[in-house]
Amino acid sequence: MIQHGPRPWLPIVGLILSIALLVLPTRAQAGALSISPVRITLAAGTTSGLMTVRNESPDPVRLQLTLHTWLENPDGTMQLAPTEDLVVFPGLLQLKPNESRKVRIGLPAQQEVSVEKTYRVFLEELPGPSKLEHNQVRVLARIGVPIFLQPREPKPGWAPAVSHPDDKGFSLQLKNTGNVHLILQEVTVRGIGLKDQTIFDQTLTGGYLLADSVRTHTINVPLADRAKLTACQVHLVTPDGPHDETVACPPGLLKQ
Repeated sequence: MIQHGPRPWLPIVGLILSIALLVLPTRAQAGALSISPVRITLAAGTTSGLMTVRNESPDPVRLQLTLHTWLENPDGTMQLAPTEDLVVFPGLLQLKPNESRKVRIGLPAQQEVSVEKTYRVFLEELPGPSKLEHNQVRVLARIGVPIFLQPREPKPGWAPAVSHPDDKGFSLQLKNTGNVHLILQEVTVRGIGLKDQTIFDQTLTGGYLLADSVRTHTINVPLADRAKLTACQVHLVTPDGPHDETVACPPGLLKQ
């Protein structure tokens, strides 16, 4: 079973973008806001979870919390939509300097799911009353914390496939065949030729691979090198260890 590891604090530097909180969040050297845990898992039979938000700045902070469903496109970008599947309390936080507050995220009623549902709770910093000095710009934080509503029997799994050759290369698809998300800490693909010859070796982008989703990577390999391929070996590293799968290269992949 995929293990989600420890729950570190995540200091957040003021950002105008949404931080993905992917595999193992690293500590910023400075930050005004800390959140723990960085992922919320609602196991089967669980109706709520707690998150601690701490203001480590010398100024008061106001935060608005909103909930969204979370899906992924094949290129890994997020699809987000407001949802009432979950509730968050409080929806508005006012934190004094060095103050911590608990936030509860829960289901209106207990649910049984066969495939994991995924959401994000966004914490958006609201403008404060403090005045800025000349030529200063106030950058507000916005962060999305993943929420996973798990099935009673989690079954992780994945499978690779290759397709869609063109004059530059081909596509590698990583399909999540299980019913829960995977955390891809490392992804590499090695092109194999005769006598186990390495034709190419590439490192790909990791991150979350949600249940029943596909991540598509473009593998740029010259046609002359593709003609030597017999298979592609995909190597994943997740929190529970390394995983390897080999997929044969179909004849159509070797020519354009």
